[in-house]
Amino acid sequence: MNEALNTALMLMGVGMTTVFVVLFLVVLVGNGLTVFVNRYIPETVPIDVKKASQTIKPGKLAAISAAVEIFTEGKGVITRIDKID
Repeated sequence: MNEALNTALMLMGVGMTTVFVVLFLVVLVGNGLTVFVNRYIPETVPIDVKKASQTIKPGKLAAISAAVEIFTEGKGVITRIDKID
C-alpha cells in the first residue's frame, strides 16, 4: 500500500510540474509575441476624414467613429470603411 501511494504522489508531482512548466512557457511566448508585434509591426495610417466624408454621410461617420472610440476605449483606429453588399 505504501509503495502504491508513493508512486501515485510521484506521478501527481510530475504531472503538476509539467503543467506548470507548459503554462509558464505559454505565458512567456505570448508576452514575447506581444512585445515583438508592438515593436516591429507598423501601425496602420488613420482614415482620411475628408476623403471618407465624400462617400459617407457625416452623421454616419460620426456614429461609426464614436462607436469605435467607446468600444476600444480610445485605442482603436478606423483605417478603412467599406460598404458590404
